[in-house]
Amino acid sequence: MKRPAIADSPSPTRSRPVGLFRLYFGGRYIWLMTALLVLLIIGPLVGRVEVLAQSLYLGDFVLVLLLLASVRTFFDSRRHFQSCLSLAFIALIFGVLNRVVDPDLRVGFAVAGHVTEVVLLGYLILLIAGDIFTRNEVDTDTICGSITVYLLMAGVFSVAYTIILELEPGAFRIPADIKADDGSLGPDRLMAYFSLVTITTLGYGDITPKNEMARSLANLEALVGQLYLTVLVARLVGRHVSTRRVEVVKGD
Repeated sequence: MKRPAIADSPSPTRSRPVGLFRLYFGGRYIWLMTALLVLLIIGPLVGRVEVLAQSLYLGDFVLVLLLLASVRTFFDSRRHFQSCLSLAFIALIFGVLNRVVDPDLRVGFAVAGHVTEVVLLGYLILLIAGDIFTRNEVDTDTICGSITVYLLMAGVFSVAYTIILELEPGAFRIPADIKADDGSLGPDRLMAYFSLVTITTLGYGDITPKNEMARSLANLEALVGQLYLTVLVARLVGRHVSTRRVEVVKGD
């Protein structure tokens, strides 16, 4: 006598690990996260190196990489894609004009370009944060997006510090042995370094803000960075635990 076939009980859904190659072509935020890591970590090392021609730096290509990555992130959304593309184009135009106009007008074009960069990075923060904080599931792409927002905040503050430095060269106390002219596009390399040191509350003390605006921004960045990590970790852990519980209940 044959035994009746027993239907397979539903097993809990398990997320398979995503390979790096697959993640780069399937993930939404991995390219932007990589470009930001290059800008903030490798940029200060190679940003001032001239290549190909006078006044053309490796830092220029790093910034272009970041702008292209920001545009690619929202390629599937026509409205956001066009907005990111327009802001990136305007930032590049101001950066190029900054090198060819009269020296008396250089500061104005530099500040205009940096303000556009702040708007673009802030726009990306709102879009990505709104996406990852409304997702029900935590996956690799969510983690990349969370890291991206954190790095974008460091980028926004680094550009803001650069604007202050452009308007008031003595706004920061910078040791003479590390101070150097930075003609490349994007945020000043030392200000990118200062921003990362501040947002992580590491505080080496080699570069310190001197005027009130610079100090206020440094205070704000330190607070925002720590509060973001606190809220982010709690949010992601809560989502992950909730998802796992639902999977276990379905499995039973």
